[in-house]
Amino acid sequence: MCFHLFVVKMDMFSSSPSTSFNHRGCDNTTRERFKRYITRDGALIGFSCAVCYSEWVTDDFVSPEHRGPEMLKIDGKRLHLIDKPDEGRQSTFPTQWTSIRDLDNLAQIITAGDHISYQLSALTPGLSHHAIVKSVKRRASGPDKVTLVHWQFGQGSRMAEAPPSLVSILEETVDDIKKNASVIYRCDYSDDTVSEDSRVLTLARANAWIGETGYKLTQKNCEHFAVFCKTGQHRSFQGEVATDVVSEVVRCMINYTDESVEDISSLSIGDQVVMYMSLIHPRCHMIVAGVDADTGTINVIRFTFARGVVEEKLKFRKPVYKVVSDSPFSSSEVISRAREPVRELYNIFSFNCKHFALRCRTDQIPSTP
Repeated sequence: MCFHLFVVKMDMFSSSPSTSFNHRGCDNTTRERFKRYITRDGALIGFSCAVCYSEWVTDDFVSPEHRGPEMLKIDGKRLHLIDKPDEGRQSTFPTQWTSIRDLDNLAQIITAGDHISYQLSALTPGLSHHAIVKSVKRRASGPDKVTLVHWQFGQGSRMAEAPPSLVSILEETVDDIKKNASVIYRCDYSDDTVSEDSRVLTLARANAWIGETGYKLTQKNCEHFAVFCKTGQHRSFQGEVATDVVSEVVRCMINYTDESVEDISSLSIGDQVVMYMSLIHPRCHMIVAGVDADTGTINVIRFTFARGVVEEKLKFRKPVYKVVSDSPFSSSEVISRAREPVRELYNIFSFNCKHFALRCRTDQIPSTP
């Protein structure tokens, strides 16, 4: 096997990266977007890219068959790029779930580095919260105290459209976990996963990501985080299933005038497109104000309930649909109309995002929502 060696100084993590290196097509060199893996003893055992989730670890934490061709040398330590094949859901996710009902004596059943889950509430059957156990403290009286690292929501936030500033990965000590759930589950992984992705690496990963923001229900949720800490694979069974369901829901809501957009290059300034925004807003209409195929992003103008007319940059993620309709206006005129002040208040029945977008393109407001 041919190894490419990059010698990187530790200032890669204390200032700007001292060298640029490409990994899995990602050219991230922003120091804040690399996560350092530090053990309880203060030893550096690896790091990861917060953009593409590539990982480099020392010899002790990756088997020879999973060492990629890229290798870094930091302060005399060799760090290998982990290169594991994606073998599907069965090899990534837990192989069994051990139910725990005696929540007063957790120290007898769970330990630091475990992945646990529990149902969020009776109102969300089948939707589970996931966390990594950092420590469990046995108490002479009362329930055992457990410290978790997990995505946590701030006051007033909602799962479907939680503002990034109110949601982050944090460390939380729970005095009595019975207040959160009546039953919790220890998520147990295969022997191969346990032998290679040790508890030391699991905890180093979890600690490294504390403070991360940007929660997304189907792309960056609590299960993504817990599974990544245990396996190095940033995946969520709930997220993948939800994405499949959302795609089907959006397809079922397609109007005969919609056409599927398979590639960002098919979009033009002034187009009216429909994209998924959240579970409570699966079909959002917007006007395309700019297209950047190099970054895979589009600038859009849309009408929202909370903020009125907003202009923002969004990642191009399918399913995306373009509303096919004749417009008497040029593309520049459509954009100008979209940027004009709106006198109407948002009303889901009489003036919503669809009404706004159609008025920008056609000067007509449909009679139906």
